[in-house]
Formats: sequence, C-alpha cells, structure tokens
Amino acid sequence: MSSGQEVGEIFGDGSGPAMSLLRSPTVIIAAVGLWGMNVYLFKLFKIDYVHVLTLDLIKEKEASARKGGDNKEDDNSDLCSVGSTGSIPGPTMTNRNSKGSKRRANSPGDSNNHGNSADSEVTAGKLIIFSLSLLLLLHMSTVTWIDFIGGSAIGAIFIFYLAVIVGILLPLPSTAWIRTACMTIFHRTFELINPRCFCLGSGIPRAIPFIDVFFADACCSLSKVFFDWGMLWHLAWHYPEPVPMELHSIIIPSVAASLPYFIRARQCLVMYTIGAMKADAKKYQHMLNAIKYSTSLWPLVVSAYQKTITNEKE
Repeated sequence: MSSGQEVGEIFGDGSGPAMSLLRSPTVIIAAVGLWGMNVYLFKLFKIDYVHVLTLDLIKEKEASARKGGDNKEDDNSDLCSVGSTGSIPGPTMTNRNSKGSKRRANSPGDSNNHGNSADSEVTAGKLIIFSLSLLLLLHMSTVTWIDFIGGSAIGAIFIFYLAVIVGILLPLPSTAWIRTACMTIFHRTFELINPRCFCLGSGIPRAIPFIDVFFADACCSLSKVFFDWGMLWHLAWHYPEPVPMELHSIIIPSVAASLPYFIRARQCLVMYTIGAMKADAKKYQHMLNAIKYSTSLWPLVVSAYQKTITNEKE
C-alpha cells in the first residue's frame, strides 16, 4: 500500500472501520517474532551478537579507562547491564571481561541474584511466545470491541495498546525480561534523538556507535508504523468527525514516517564531520548517505498530496 493510499484512508467517515490501522500493531508483533528467530540463529551459530552490537561502546569504555576520566557517557554506564543481562533483546551473553562476576553469580550465597538474572534473560523462545500472545490479544481486543461492543477500530487499537502497557508494567517476575528489553529500547531511542551539539564544544565529536546505526536502520524498516501512528492520532483527534482535508493532515503523518530517515541522515552528517576533521578520503560516502536518507520526506508528501487532489475531484 503506497503512502498516498494510506493518507487517503484518513479522509472520510471518522467512525468507519479504518481497518488499515491494524497494520502497525501487526508489524510490531511480527518484528518481535522475527527478532526471536534471529536470536535463535545467533545462538545456534554461537554468535555473541551482544558483544558485536556493543563493541564500539566497549572500546569507548576502555579508552575512557585508559585516560582515567570519570565523566562517561550514559552508554558506558549501561554497558554492564547490556552485556550481563542481555537487555538488548536476546539471550544472556557474558562479556569477555566478566569472568569474575560470573563466578560470583554462581556462588551459593548469590542464588537469589542468579534467579533474578534468569528472569531478566531474553531468549528466542520468550520472544516468539510473546509475539504469539500479542497476536492473540490483538485478535481478541478487536473482535470484542468491534463485534460485541460495537465500537470502532480506533478504540480497539487503543484498548490493545493499553492492555499491553498495563501487562508490561505489572511487577510480575515472568515479565521482568520484557521490562528490561523496553528500558533498553527507550534508552537507545533517547540516544538517537540526543542532539549532542558538538559544534559548541572543541575537538572531534563522538562517533556514532554501531548499535545506534543498527537501531536507526531497524526504525527505517518500520517507517510505515510511524506513519500509522500519526494517522491514528489524527483519526482519534477528530473522531467521530472526518479528518479535514488540510495540509497538516498530510504533513504530520508523513513527517512521522520520515523521522527514522532524518535520524539516520543526521548520523551520516556527524560521521561526515568526523571524516572531514580526520581528512578521511572516504568521507563523501557519509554525505551521499545523508542525502539519500534526507530525501525520504518529499515522496511521502507529494504522493499524499496527490491523493487529496484526487479526492477533491471525485
């Protein structure tokens, strides 16, 4: 479904079915299940993917330790939790420098701590079961709210999201790993939007760690979800009236869909700046990538605007 067709779904009866809104939670559920399959393959081939994703952060921590500096980035403070609890969605991976802590965790006196670590461990089985549970919850919430209660698809979507949030926030030991993974996602999201105004400082700016590039690319793959969220809030704001055929009705969902690409373009500009300071001959590659990502907004807006013109003629 093209972005123009998506925007076209906004204009019309606000109390209509709007079943296309079910796409965003379905895509998120599928992403959780697919990540569980990735975790299974990583474990099958004995790939320490947590160490791979956090390798840049490990190097930063080691460099800071060599310099003897006490001021470290928040990434470095979270490194131990990422490496020891597997807070990046996946199985627990032990850091190469944590043998002593592993022995302490296996000691008899620390059996309770070991149990808590097992509850927070993110495994492939947990991710797949969680995705199937979310899919069942989505089906039950939509059928109950739409067919039995007679509500709208917008209400069913909000009920689903509310039920998921309440279930995660409940302090149950069985859901501790979900809260750990969500905290990691929130922290990585903050790092993506953290401005880091290095232009006000001196020296070479901090390079973008690989985990942030990986996370931003994953968000680019979910840009349709961001568009649907923007469309959902538009429909909810004007409900039960139809969304007015105005410019902001096009721009806001399109900008929401382009946010991951803008974040990725900014990362490329930061790396281009670092390459220019280091006289890197390949720095132009980062600029080309920045141009590629920054042009994502215009096709979305133009195709959406075309849809509104078609609707006006009809």
